[in-house]
Amino acid sequence: MNIPLGLNVDGEQYRKVLDGVLHRLKRFHPRFVIVALGVDTARGDPTGTWELRARDFELNGRLIGSLHLPTLVVQEGGYSARVLGTNVRSFLSGLWAGTYSG
Repeated sequence: MNIPLGLNVDGEQYRKVLDGVLHRLKRFHPRFVIVALGVDTARGDPTGTWELRARDFELNGRLIGSLHLPTLVVQEGGYSARVLGTNVRSFLSGLWAGTYSG
């Protein structure tokens, strides 16, 4: 599922859209999920205009993990070496935590 968004998106706006996507996904009853993790959505990335921070990546990971489905994550963007690893680690930590919560 691909949902086009505007040029200036922050973490809260992104999560609102992600929450809607996940509700639609649950109705579909998938057996697994593939996430195209574009961390070029991070604040300060030289190719993007969005404002996601490490905490946002963690919260997004938690939401996806809460589906309790086998999940393949493909990292597909992110060009600021200064924050790339931090944001990917934050997402994966959130995914793990969401998978094993409630």
